[in-house]
Amino acid sequence: MRKKGDSAFYRYDYGDGWKLEVVLEGILPREKNKPYPICLGGRLSGPPEDCGGIHGYYRCIEAIANQDNTDGLLTWLGDWRPDDFDPNQIVFETPEKRFERATQD
Repeated sequence: MRKKGDSAFYRYDYGDGWKLEVVLEGILPREKNKPYPICLGGRLSGPPEDCGGIHGYYRCIEAIANQDNTDGLLTWLGDWRPDDFDPNQIVFETPEKRFERATQD
């Protein structure tokens, strides 16, 4: 991605079928002594692991909003909250580190 509006897709968790699009919204001047990349913002929390894809994610949001513990969903979700997003908690790894970790025995 090199210019505003460029996008990239990636798939996560083939079992749940997540297909995500990342869009470059802008390019800011580089600040000296600041580690990059950084996340400046976003909305909604990442989905709970193995929640059942996008439909399961929305079901989790609905269960929280309605305090619906049908099938123990609220119990399973624990303290997860869909509006709990903090860009300062986003951690980027280099592709080399991710590859190394993924291929370790």
